[in-house]
Amino acid sequence: MKIHHKNLVFAFVLGLVGCQNFNVNSTYYLGTTSVNYNPSYNTYDVKLNNRLIGGALGSMNTSAVTTGLQNVTWKDAKTGESHAAKNQVFLNKKDIVGQKYLVVHLYPDDTIEIVTSLNWPIPTQKGLKWRSELYEQQKLLKK
Repeated sequence: MKIHHKNLVFAFVLGLVGCQNFNVNSTYYLGTTSVNYNPSYNTYDVKLNNRLIGGALGSMNTSAVTTGLQNVTWKDAKTGESHAAKNQVFLNKKDIVGQKYLVVHLYPDDTIEIVTSLNWPIPTQKGLKWRSELYEQQKLLKK
């Protein structure tokens, strides 16, 4: 069996390219917390990829955040019932590099949004909409 120089060079180049992409899930450390928009319960044990991230009663942690598909779970403080995000969120390196904070927004329909920022976290459009709807519901209940 004869191996040609061109094939070896091609295989070497492909190997180098493969090594560049081998470690797809990089880990970064950010200030993490969560915001719960469901007024029927308080959250606890909010986890991002099985790591506590804070959020109950305004707490914030420094947490390892890995790029890739994010698995978010939390519990209802009244019942202990476990919740998991119904939607999928994928974080790329560009979403995290140069950022200081990561906030997981937990919505009443068990969907989430993850927002990273350099400065203090800001509300999401979806969160502001939920807040307005809940405020209007409260006003109607008081009448």
